[in-house]
Amino acid sequence: MKAKDLEQINKILKDHERRLTLIEKGKVDVKVKGGKKSLSKHIIELRDQGSFKEPITSEEVYKKIASIYSCDFSRVKVELGRLLKRRELRKASKLINGKKYIVYVW
Repeated sequence: MKAKDLEQINKILKDHERRLTLIEKGKVDVKVKGGKKSLSKHIIELRDQGSFKEPITSEEVYKKIASIYSCDFSRVKVELGRLLKRRELRKASKLINGKKYIVYVW
């Protein structure tokens, strides 16, 4: 390695150590990047838009989400259960063609 390369590496390391010291002392806020929206956030967004004012089945939720978020039907069903548990949705039942279905409302 050349002396110029070593100086550059040393400069980078010192700068990195300085930033770490500031973070450890709490003088600099560490910002975490927000990633893509999760499935639950997409479902909550549908809820906020009023999609759950009328009771809808998990299949209907899947059809609405499939155009904006690619996932399996089972993932939607599991996430709806989690949202129920967190009390961000409510559960009801609905008769469709004489068969009882679980539906979700807000």
